[in-house]
Amino acid sequence: MSELFTGIDADRGQRTGLIARRVTLSLLAVIPLLALLDVFGQKPLSSQAANPRVRMTLSAPETLRGGLLFQSRIEIHALDRIAHPRLVLDEGWMEGMQVNSIEPQPGDEESRDGRVVLSYTTLEAGDVLKVWLQFQVNPTDVGHRRYGLELDDDMQPVAHIARHITILP
Repeated sequence: MSELFTGIDADRGQRTGLIARRVTLSLLAVIPLLALLDVFGQKPLSSQAANPRVRMTLSAPETLRGGLLFQSRIEIHALDRIAHPRLVLDEGWMEGMQVNSIEPQPGDEESRDGRVVLSYTTLEAGDVLKVWLQFQVNPTDVGHRRYGLELDDDMQPVAHIARHITILP
């Protein structure tokens, strides 16, 4: 027999293999554990913008997984009259998303510089407008994009919330 194989320690090789298997299985178990702890989940985060004319809140998840259904909620408290309220959504709201519903329906929808604009009726001081938007993430969509929101009175900006959204595979 060749002397090449005489120095092999069989016990050491078995221990190395056992350790490698345990490490691999432990790493595979960490992913579902993190998912159970909602690390990859769709827990909503609230962002606010306020000024003398309006108080606006956006509640939406900042991290999603492909294929999931989720909801974003916009709440506008008018502190002054807003004659022509327009919600201007960043490109990330529609890119790689299926829009399931928008409630209440806007009176008009249009595009402004590649951004979707939803038009609603006049808000008097003290009025509250709540808009629910339901989406489903396209399963093949992955990335990080802007998910901000602007409230305009016709073409005049009133309030802005800057947000981003991350979509995991």
